This record gives sequence, structure tokens and C-alpha cells, in this order.
Amino acid sequence: MMCLAGLLVGLVACVDIPKYDNTPAIAFVGLDKFDMQDPDLGNKFTRVRITLSFEDGDGDLGENIQDSVRSRYLRENGGWGNYHLTVFRKVNDNWLEFPMSENSQMIFPILKTDGKKGPIRGKFDYDMDFPSGAGVKITPVKFSIKIRDRALRESNTIETDEIELPLFDEF
Repeated sequence: MMCLAGLLVGLVACVDIPKYDNTPAIAFVGLDKFDMQDPDLGNKFTRVRITLSFEDGDGDLGENIQDSVRSRYLRENGGWGNYHLTVFRKVNDNWLEFPMSENSQMIFPILKTDGKKGPIRGKFDYDMDFPSGAGVKITPVKFSIKIRDRALRESNTIETDEIELPLFDEF
């Protein structure tokens, strides 16, 4: 019985803590869309959910979304929050950037809430809404995404699959 207890303690002590780089890394996991309707106004829209996986060696991902001083600091250092998303639409077999002002200051909350420095890994979703109605055209769209940590280290940039969404037709 004593050998079994010693073996169990030895096995627990052998658990390796993952070693991730302190620069965050992301990977594309999935893209979903949902046809929705505003319950108060009745307006129809399409919600897109982008799912990414992430890993970070020191766990400093996310921001206090209520901190206006930190938000200003982020804008002054690159002009974006901690989630950078670029929308591209397909026009005549070419992918053209589709600027959306609401994408300029996107911020996700702190992911490791225990305050301790250490590796973190997981998945997170980001939802975007695209209004439907007069003046929109169903258009092939894809997204380019990168994130950054609180030390302003930028992740790799990923590109999503293509999806058809309602966009206001400017052509």
C-alpha cells in the first residue's frame, strides 16, 4: 500500500506544465452564422460567430474593458484594442478590404482572472452582427484576425474560411 501511495505522488509530481511562448498564438477553429431578429424592433440581422483557439506563456491576455486609461493607451499604440479584425469581401474574384468603423477598438476581457502569471490555453468566440434589409447584398466575406496581450505582443494573423453575409452594396 505504501508503494502505491509513493507511486501516485510521483505521478502527480511528473505532470508537465505546458511551455508556451509569451507571444500569444492563435488558430482558426470555426465560423458560424445565425439568422436573428431584434426582439424589440423586429429588425432582422445575421450574427457571425468566429471561434479561435489561443495559447500564451504568461497568461496576460485580455483587458479590463472598463479602464478608459488603458483603452486610450491601446489606441495610442497601434490604434486598435486587443482583437484586430479586418473584413474582406469578394468583388469580381478579388478580395477587397471592407472597412467597418466598429472594428477599430475591439477588446476582449481578461481571460486568466486569478492574477497569477502562467500559461493559458483555450478557445474564445467573437460575435459580429450584420444588418439585413433594403440595400444589402449577400456577399462572400472572410476575416483576418490577430490579438495582442497586455504587453502589446502581437499574435500571428489567421484568416477564416469564406462565408456569405449581407453587406450594404456600394457598387
